[in-house]
Amino acid sequence: MKALFPRTLFVRLALAWCLALLATHLINVGAAYVQTINYQTTRTSYYLAKDLALLVPALEAADAPARAGWIRKMERKSYGFSLAPAGTRVPEASAESSASAREVVADIGRELGPRYPVAASAPISDDEWVRLHLTLADGTLLTAAMRAFRPSLSWWGGVIFMVQALAVALLTWLAVRQATAPLQRLAEAAEVLGTSMRCEPIAEDGPLEVARAAAAFNAMGRRIKEHLAERVRILAAISHDLQTPITRMRLRADLMENPALRIKMEGDLDAMQVLVEEGIAYARTADRVTEAPCLVDIGALLDTLVCDYVDAGQQVQLSGELAQIVTTRPHTLRRIVMNLADNALKFADKVEIIVERAGTERLAVIVRDRGPGIAPEHLAQVFQPFYRIENSRNRGTGGTGLGLAIAQQLSLALDGTLTLANREGGGLEATLTFAAA
Repeated sequence: MKALFPRTLFVRLALAWCLALLATHLINVGAAYVQTINYQTTRTSYYLAKDLALLVPALEAADAPARAGWIRKMERKSYGFSLAPAGTRVPEASAESSASAREVVADIGRELGPRYPVAASAPISDDEWVRLHLTLADGTLLTAAMRAFRPSLSWWGGVIFMVQALAVALLTWLAVRQATAPLQRLAEAAEVLGTSMRCEPIAEDGPLEVARAAAAFNAMGRRIKEHLAERVRILAAISHDLQTPITRMRLRADLMENPALRIKMEGDLDAMQVLVEEGIAYARTADRVTEAPCLVDIGALLDTLVCDYVDAGQQVQLSGELAQIVTTRPHTLRRIVMNLADNALKFADKVEIIVERAGTERLAVIVRDRGPGIAPEHLAQVFQPFYRIENSRNRGTGGTGLGLAIAQQLSLALDGTLTLANREGGGLEATLTFAAA
């Protein structure tokens, strides 16, 4: 049942308003039907009483053949008359006679007076509503059969309802569009804010409630971006300021007489230097990337990168749809692929880089290895800064925890997404999908 319930605001409002319109229309039709029945009954009762006031004296004065002529002359669409021989028993009044039938009897009684008492009985066919009986002076039974009134529904009533429904749907679309357009902008801005923290303030217009929500969202976005910017500035400042004491410590280490201790000290300083450099790199990537997009030969760009790895003695291979000329940010793309390849080479001896189309306007660069992979519960968390699956401080195995975070941050500048997945048979697959118009 829940699956059948409409999910969009437009459909919900249109359905609710059309159902309300239908209910109102049915109520109006029902009320009009009852009112028409009551009006027609009152009108028929009035004219029947007047006709009987003329017919009864005429029948009293006429002979049998003349009476038949009077009966035919007084025939109406709403009622008719018939005569029964003298001595015919008057039907008993029906216990189920309606209040309307009793009112008709009262109206006729007022016109004819007490000399001609009127009795009502049940109809004998579906075309009749009620039968009224009175006895003439010679004992002849005069019966008036009031025919049932069935108002017909014309086709134009349905046409009017359809026109009303279309008008409601059109007005609903206009109203919902006015209300949901700011909500759509709000949703898009929230999505951008959740991924890159670089969304522009949205217009604070539309209905009052939507405008207030937009204003609250803009204020929230400003506070979040200010908070994160402050964290990035602190990280950049600490990383930058650490370079001076690291340099002094390196100079002092050179003066140490114990070679073994000097080698250990220089190793620690190298690890600290790498951590500082990557901290500064992450702080820079957290800011807006200013590199301008340009036409890039993806095959040539990645081939140069792979050749550098091969010259350094690393087993890195390139394959796929390399004949791609796209518009993107080349230095940003190169840095992302380098970070992914460096991360793969920490845990595997061989790395594959594959280029594939991901639709008409997007391109995918896949970096594969046959290393140990990543546990499923860590796949999303490894993109967090300083998050390391291995808790050791060993630079060779644990790393700094910034490589994938930097790659994830840079992928946003390409309007891209970076995902990780374990391969069948072991290993990891990192897929960068980015806009390549």
